[in-house]
Amino acid sequence: MSAHLPKIEAQALNLPPRIRIGDLKRSGRVSGLRRDLRIIRVCAIGLLIIAALTGGVAAGALLAPTAIAVILALVLAPIANALERLGLMPSLAALITVLALSSALAVGSAALAPSFSQWVHRAPELVHSVERKLRPFRSQIAAVESASNRISTVVSMPAKTAPPAAPPSIVATIFTNAPDVAASVIYVVVLTIFLLSERRRYAKQLILLPRSFANRLRVARICRDVRHRVSGYLFTLASINVGLAAATALCFAAAGISEPILWGVAFGILNFIPVIGPTTIILTAAAVGFVTADSFAGAILPPAILLALDVVEAYFVQPWLLSRRLVISPIAIFVMVATLVWMWGAAGVITAVPILILIHTVLLHVPSTRAYARFLATEHWRPRARPASPELPHRPAVS
Repeated sequence: MSAHLPKIEAQALNLPPRIRIGDLKRSGRVSGLRRDLRIIRVCAIGLLIIAALTGGVAAGALLAPTAIAVILALVLAPIANALERLGLMPSLAALITVLALSSALAVGSAALAPSFSQWVHRAPELVHSVERKLRPFRSQIAAVESASNRISTVVSMPAKTAPPAAPPSIVATIFTNAPDVAASVIYVVVLTIFLLSERRRYAKQLILLPRSFANRLRVARICRDVRHRVSGYLFTLASINVGLAAATALCFAAAGISEPILWGVAFGILNFIPVIGPTTIILTAAAVGFVTADSFAGAILPPAILLALDVVEAYFVQPWLLSRRLVISPIAIFVMVATLVWMWGAAGVITAVPILILIHTVLLHVPSTRAYARFLATEHWRPRARPASPELPHRPAVS
């Protein structure tokens, strides 16, 4: 009876029970092991990111066209599905879809080539216009330049250097890069046809890849959401951007602005990049208007039209046609675009947002990475609560 008195008194006073020295050593050893495993995991993730960036830069000539082909296959999947519902075979539907897109792009490029060449020929005229409009500031800049030239002549002696080599002409650059561009285009077209024709078989094989039923169900949900968010979103956005390009061309033509079709196509293409694309084209229109227009109203008219169309498209058309707005943070988009442009060049601008949506979708469905998906989402976004599902029946793993 007396042996239990310390324990009863400790419980009455809410004192912790006696802990043996061996338990302390064992718990300290376990906590140290967990800390070491956490450090090893962080280091492994860092090394994996460095290896992925290095491999992306080294294999950019192959990875960039592959990413473009995968994105095109996701965008064109609704059209291929519609053709298959009409009774066409999957391979024939994929071939017709890709050839129709290629023909439309070729016709559009041929139609825009004269406008682009006209802007290239007008480059000296634009330079003279900039010099004429900056002439009032030249007197102030000249004093600063003369002072800096005097300092540079006193500090350093002029060294004899060889005259700089003349830069290659545009025609020579085009002919030099033409074989590589043609090979990449052929690779993208062929791979897109194969991905469209075999998309259902690859999706089934991907779902059957895990061994457990729960993981297979998770992969099936990932494929469903990727098809809904990436393919459906990009197809709807492409339709919106086609209408935006047509509306821009009509507004510019009605306002008497030169090259309305070129401006419309540029606005439609850059609108695939949220926030960054519209901002770039609006600032470009403002700069061109400042150079070419003779009055303030003429200079401010092109960016004002683009800004009005962007507001209507972003706040009225997209919420109406898309079930949900893009939930990716603008900071994540900017970092992803900058990273992929550094790795792949111009192809990174096209593939950045779809790859980011794909990564965000996968992270949401994996419980251990769901917290990282919140870093990529906007601040106001919250994951939708799913209704409680009944317990799945236990199924043995398939060997």
